[in-house]
Amino acid sequence: MKIKRGLPGIRKALYFALALMLVIWLMFIGNIILFVVVAIQYHEDMPEYVEGGEVMEALTCTQNGYELSASMQEALTKMQQWAMLLDENGKVIWSYRKPVEIKESFTRSEIARMSKWYLEDYPVYLRVWEDRIMVVGVPKSSMWKYNIEFPISWIDYMKSVWIWIVLFEFVLVLLSVFFFTRKWSKNREQVRMEWISGISHDIRTPMSMVMGYSDALLSSANLSAEEKRQMEVIKHQSIVMKELVEDLNLTSRLEYSMQALRVEKLRPAVVLREEAAAFLSDVNEEEADIDMVVSGQAEELWVRADRQLLIRAFRNLLNNSLQHGQQQTATVITLRMWKERGWCCIGFADNGVGYSQDVLHRLHNRKKKRVSQHIGGLNIVQKIVLAHGGKIRFENNKQGSSFCEIRLRAYSVKSR
Repeated sequence: MKIKRGLPGIRKALYFALALMLVIWLMFIGNIILFVVVAIQYHEDMPEYVEGGEVMEALTCTQNGYELSASMQEALTKMQQWAMLLDENGKVIWSYRKPVEIKESFTRSEIARMSKWYLEDYPVYLRVWEDRIMVVGVPKSSMWKYNIEFPISWIDYMKSVWIWIVLFEFVLVLLSVFFFTRKWSKNREQVRMEWISGISHDIRTPMSMVMGYSDALLSSANLSAEEKRQMEVIKHQSIVMKELVEDLNLTSRLEYSMQALRVEKLRPAVVLREEAAAFLSDVNEEEADIDMVVSGQAEELWVRADRQLLIRAFRNLLNNSLQHGQQQTATVITLRMWKERGWCCIGFADNGVGYSQDVLHRLHNRKKKRVSQHIGGLNIVQKIVLAHGGKIRFENNKQGSSFCEIRLRAYSVKSR
């Protein structure tokens, strides 16, 4: 059968995973939005200009020289552009709206420089036409012109390291999510703990008054037998409510690992035997009986545990068998303790009707968001065992009665 193991921090791990997925998704959406915005802005900012090929097509060679079509003249004027045509020697043989600071001839080196950079701070674009060169200029400060080159060895290097760059960015995101999730989760847990503590404190005072007045009235000789019976009920229900408040505090602290364990070295056999004796002393002789068997090896086992929490777990299991067993006869609780490898194993069984399928489902379901009143005590037992790094399982015997097995890591097989 499967034994339930303790998984501390599972809620934090879930928050962390969800936060990580959310951050990655937001980064993906954000990058897409940024790309779209940049592309739209680039399209809006990109100026329209007449290219050299269009000017050449609109330029006609006549007996009186070159003539540019009226439509192209209008287009160049509208775009605040200028154009000039160079012959094979670099001399200007035709121009339109050429700025006065642009000279009339250029050397080959000057032509080479202007093809890559600027000409008198004008961004220019060259188009070769047979043995001639068409130069088209656009307004100053309208375009950023720069030739970018990369060595092949650098490109090969980037191909080999890009995966590590992406992995590094992913780790940064991971650490950021972990930091903020941990801080948010801690604050959330603290707020919940303070809220539960405040409610418990507010309930404790009126509850003490109810119990105090109940004791005083029960000792009064002026009450009838029926009134005393009613006061007994009031007192008993007050005690139940007080225990429920204590269970609420303890469950919350164990769930968020805020219950400081006062760990000490102890013998579970001694603790279990003492608690069984105390349980029998609190019930009627015909109401319950305990059959306890401790193996020789288990008698000498020691564990590191919080004595009070361990007693609370044993007590809850014993009380659960008595209150929810629904026996027609006396409740018979069977306790077994044995050693199995490095574990101290403790078994609780009774002659009741066993756990319902709903109770077993809730106890085995790690995703339960709230604890049913019917499994409150068993849920505390479960959390106490898991808080000690132990294992626990709840099952029904073949006969139908309930069975619970607790395993705690053995500290030593001999007393020191």
